[in-house]
Amino acid sequence: MSHFPAPDLVAPVSGISDADASASASRYAWYVLFILTLVQVVNYVDRQIIPPLLKPIQDELNLSNTAAGFLGTAFMLVHSLAAVPLGILADRIARRKIIAAGIGFWSLATAGAGFANSYVHLLLARGAVGVGEAAYAPAATSLLSDMFPARMWAKVIGIFNLGLVVGAALGLVLGGVLSEKIGWRYCFLVVGLPGLLLTIVVWLFREPARSHATEPAKWNDILQLLHIRSLWLVIAGAASVTFAAGALIHFLPKLVTELYGIESSKAAIRLTPIVIAAFLGVITGGFTADWLQQRLAAGRALTMAVAFLLGAPFLYWGLYAPTLNQFIFAGCMATFFMSFYHGPVAAIVTDLVPSSLRATAIAFYMFAIHILGDMPSPVVVGFLSDVIAGDNAAPSAATDALRQAMVLCVAATALSGVIFLAVLPVLRRRPSPASPLPA
Repeated sequence: MSHFPAPDLVAPVSGISDADASASASRYAWYVLFILTLVQVVNYVDRQIIPPLLKPIQDELNLSNTAAGFLGTAFMLVHSLAAVPLGILADRIARRKIIAAGIGFWSLATAGAGFANSYVHLLLARGAVGVGEAAYAPAATSLLSDMFPARMWAKVIGIFNLGLVVGAALGLVLGGVLSEKIGWRYCFLVVGLPGLLLTIVVWLFREPARSHATEPAKWNDILQLLHIRSLWLVIAGAASVTFAAGALIHFLPKLVTELYGIESSKAAIRLTPIVIAAFLGVITGGFTADWLQQRLAAGRALTMAVAFLLGAPFLYWGLYAPTLNQFIFAGCMATFFMSFYHGPVAAIVTDLVPSSLRATAIAFYMFAIHILGDMPSPVVVGFLSDVIAGDNAAPSAATDALRQAMVLCVAATALSGVIFLAVLPVLRRRPSPASPLPA
């Protein structure tokens, strides 16, 4: 849930006019978009394969919830730290090579996790996956920005991000179904190795000419961003809901199997409506925020505030739902509202800074929300659940402790809504963007 379009698709890029649309949006451009969306599917399958496998991994390696949570934290930490230098590198060498190398690296690392004979080995493998996937988004979005005109970017971003939802759903289902049939180790091999085929396909791309000169962010630019107080409020609000999403994605499949006594394969299938709700939330949030922004100076922020404040009660209901059906309904509603933020928050960020700093602002924003949000949340929630459980070794006590710890996600979601309410007066005082919204 936590993943935004990279700077080159959010910030306008000069050099591609609507008059060039027929050339820029050629059949080959659509082919590249299709392949990169497919890569995005594989990306998120490999990223989200851990949650449905968490319980068998914990049982075999005898891991606490804290250790299990750190598997997600380690991935996001490495991913966040590697994204900036790899993004800068993508501005200097052929982007198809960066993308292909990233796919190959994370695919091998995913498959390598299946050979883990210790917790440390598994931890290192997941960290390596984070490095490979960090190479993908900046280079891929930069490549697409040089193949499509600006008026089409909203559609391009939407198609590209379909891979996020589809991949997350496939990872959830494949992990749950296959783990019972072939074991968790072979699951990593099954989802990891196919990515190597896409490495070859991407390597053979025709690299388009860069439509604008790209330069790495300068320290003076970043220092300018640090002085924009409203930007920090937006980052705090987005990081808060990202914190909640990170822990929920990591522990939810395990919690469902333990709370309702169902097998991992059935849990994975039953949870797919929640993933569909996330997809609908992304689309609805984008359209609603853009519609309201045309009528109110702070329309996007207001949309976020209302969505998060509506999502928090549903999330609490879901955690304590007495039946699986109630859990799924509440989970769908919570996920629907919590998924509103993917596009609108990035748009708010671009409105807060000068046009010359938009790409830098988005890069800084993405780095900050991951470091403050879904990077620490799995290990924080896991540690809190271990503290609550204490010395009680009963499985039911551990499950109840995990559920209590995940109430922290409810608080984080509500806090995000309050923060976006707080930023409303600041945004109302700002002039509306001069340029029209993307078509």
